[in-house]
Amino acid sequence: MMIKIFLIVLLVQVSLIGRVINIDNIIYDAKSTQKHLFVWLHKTDCGYCENMREFTLENEKIKTFISKNFIFIHINVYEKDSVKYKEFIGNGREFAKEIGYDFYPASIFFDYEGEIIFSEVGFIDSDKEPNETRFYKILNYINSRSYEKIDYEDYRFNFEEEF
Repeated sequence: MMIKIFLIVLLVQVSLIGRVINIDNIIYDAKSTQKHLFVWLHKTDCGYCENMREFTLENEKIKTFISKNFIFIHINVYEKDSVKYKEFIGNGREFAKEIGYDFYPASIFFDYEGEIIFSEVGFIDSDKEPNETRFYKILNYINSRSYEKIDYEDYRFNFEEEF
């Protein structure tokens, strides 16, 4: 009986506290695996966030590319997660504000030193360039380390691979 009570109390505590997301440790793992860290900030009841999840992040080609080349972490700014990044410790919403993002969804990419190297805010979908195509270019830009040599706008217009 005591074990059941202990397990129930433990489950309640975990559900009230949320995850502990240590960005510094994740960046260390990213460096050791030669992958960039991709943090996706989003919130509950955000239509643009849901569209990005459904039409972009759940696209098989994009999902496979992210899985192979990135460490992916999603942070819902309304959940009770605790985030640690450098000297900062706080919840997801405070973390987003700390790094300068208050609009969602936000896709943020970190280098192996824990610095933000690229970010994209919003879900932009048009007939001319669907979000999946645009986002695939961003993923390639980061994965190929082209950010070290060329501005994204120049890269985007010279990107040859078809989605």
